[in-house]
Amino acid sequence: MLVLAEAPRWNTAPIGAPPQPDYLNQLLLAEGPPDLWGWLAAAREAEGERLRLITRGPRRLDVDVILVEGEESSDPRLRLPHPALLERPYLLRGAALLVPHWTIGRGGAGILELARRTLPPDWLVGLPNELRPVPTGDGQQHEPTL
Repeated sequence: MLVLAEAPRWNTAPIGAPPQPDYLNQLLLAEGPPDLWGWLAAAREAEGERLRLITRGPRRLDVDVILVEGEESSDPRLRLPHPALLERPYLLRGAALLVPHWTIGRGGAGILELARRTLPPDWLVGLPNELRPVPTGDGQQHEPTL
């Protein structure tokens, strides 16, 4: 997997979770597996030997696949776009910073436009005013993923 860009990090309180320290959240734009299940496997591998004993319980690392360009999935093991994309400001802001030109759904709204319509004003500061190309690591055409 090749990391192309990263969004800022945000500390957030756990949502709907047992008492625990704040989470440190960050989105990465990466190139890697050619299919959705490869991305899920890469996320699980990055988490290491994580035991999922308590739903939303404390953990050292939690890796989620948020978006895969041009892909959607309703499979309960990997729902894309991630169900929390429009609910958690750091996810939508991070996506708008990294891939503002991507769209959700066929003919759907662009990420930057969704951010402008959805995020509170303080989360809009520093978002791009216009769309810019996605950085690539080697100049080749790849399928980047958040």
